[in-house]
Amino acid sequence: MNTPNFPLLGASSFRYSRIYGRFLVAFVGSTLLLLGVAQASSGIIPSVNGKYPVGCSNVEQDFSRMPSGAAASDYWEGNPLSDGSHYVTELLVSPANALTYQVAVPKVSEIDVFEKQGGKQLQYAAITCYPTTAANTRADYALPSGVKVMKMQRGAEAPLIATNPEATDGKWPLMVLSHGLAGSPLGDDYVQVIARLAAEGYVVFAPFHADARYSRIHIDDVADAFYVLTKYSEIAEMESIRPLGLKQGLDYILSKPEYANTVDQDKIVGFGASLGGMAMMLAQGAKITSSWGGAERVIVRDNRYKAVVGYVPYSGQPFLPAFGDSNGGVRSVRVPYLGIGGTADVVAPIARTSQMIEALSGSKYFVTIEGMPHGFRVQDAPEIFGWTFMFLSAHLSRDQADRVAFNAVTSVPGGSDDRVQIRKTLGWGSRDELEVVEFYSAGAKKYFMTGRPDEIATLDALPANWARTGLRMATYRTDAPLGSPMCRFWANDHASINSHFYSTNAGDCALLKAQTWAIDEGIAMRAQDLVAASTCPADTFKVMRLFNQTTINHRYLTESQLAKITLPADWKVDGAVYCAAKYED
Repeated sequence: MNTPNFPLLGASSFRYSRIYGRFLVAFVGSTLLLLGVAQASSGIIPSVNGKYPVGCSNVEQDFSRMPSGAAASDYWEGNPLSDGSHYVTELLVSPANALTYQVAVPKVSEIDVFEKQGGKQLQYAAITCYPTTAANTRADYALPSGVKVMKMQRGAEAPLIATNPEATDGKWPLMVLSHGLAGSPLGDDYVQVIARLAAEGYVVFAPFHADARYSRIHIDDVADAFYVLTKYSEIAEMESIRPLGLKQGLDYILSKPEYANTVDQDKIVGFGASLGGMAMMLAQGAKITSSWGGAERVIVRDNRYKAVVGYVPYSGQPFLPAFGDSNGGVRSVRVPYLGIGGTADVVAPIARTSQMIEALSGSKYFVTIEGMPHGFRVQDAPEIFGWTFMFLSAHLSRDQADRVAFNAVTSVPGGSDDRVQIRKTLGWGSRDELEVVEFYSAGAKKYFMTGRPDEIATLDALPANWARTGLRMATYRTDAPLGSPMCRFWANDHASINSHFYSTNAGDCALLKAQTWAIDEGIAMRAQDLVAASTCPADTFKVMRLFNQTTINHRYLTESQLAKITLPADWKVDGAVYCAAKYED
């Protein structure tokens, strides 16, 4: 019997012992290989051009520093050599002028997934490609493979980012890209895909995850297979480091004025391929299955994303979900999502992807391409990029008509057979949505609800005084074209009254405004009004207002949240006051 060989991005392979034969193919091949490794592809360059010329940040490297027998991809992917693990920063000619940052890993006492890396500062690097000016004459930078980084900066050269002619403020959307396992932004597949995305009008930020620094990811023999099967917690830790690198990487790039001043921070999107698709879900606050026993943990939650695309996204296996039982750990994710999968994909099978997408709570779409395996085929480029760009354009728009129009698209012209499997467009887009969070002060015995990001950040920084209760709901931003304005008053007579009151009822707002003890704090948000017979539209829930007669305090809960608790005698229910969407935690 021949030993099966599965090609991987990065010119590596899985090889299995003849002794274990079919057992390893069926079990290890469906357990370990299916961690999201992308197959190598022959023709890489997309067959369609973008709108703009592309320039990229400095990733100039000195390849003479590598020992004999090493490859540049070993450094890009973090592969261990005879003298230990290595990283791309060791090859950079001008690291001070490249995009490098430190990722702080929570202590194991804070998140128990981080058993080995907890409390450490991990080195990260990234590349950014962007629409550049027509006057950019910088030379392309050739990688050892012959693939080129377009019009790359050298030394201390600043990025030459063009002005967006399609935006009144001249700014571009920002895309964060997460590559697959055993890949890198400079791998043949990715460096050209990044350039194609930038050519369409995105500033693309792509970190080097280098997963091999934290876990053995190549399965070369039976000992390696046994290692991975018995060290799943190590793999879960590696997977959990990825969303940390994405969130803190986004913080980093937005801290650099030369990039931050050129992007619209209200138009941040994500693109995740294979294991990068899983990383994007974890960055949105999805719960990871962190052990064979099924433990689930939220690693980070980054609410800045307005839309996410998952290309052949890894979503676990029937015997090992990626996001909890039946992939239900993504229910709290409301960001609009497009998944693109292949019917011949055994690494990220469409049944698992479909299950994950169905569990999402926001607008969601799943497009499959007939016969496409786990990887990138040049013939699928029109469909992949076509669906990606149409989806992102529709969900970055403030016009609901654009999302309605996208909802009517059934296929993209090209050479492949693409089919819509899941399609659900909610009555609002992520750019209109506002996350509202509830806090509780044990000292004051008060609840407080807010959707204002500055207030949320302030209270999160005071955990000894104000702690999140875990209750969240989704309403509309104050500048959304949807819903009714909701006033907010601070009832405070400096004696017994001290509470915040919210209402979309103009009469309530006018009555409070006339009181000397009521401080008008303006429009806090917009919300969907109750409709006939005090019901709420589909995908929204009644929000009930409660009042505590002892502490003089208001509280706002959805009907389902209210049903889960037993109210003490001093709490009274005033009734339903508006409609909101519910975050499942």
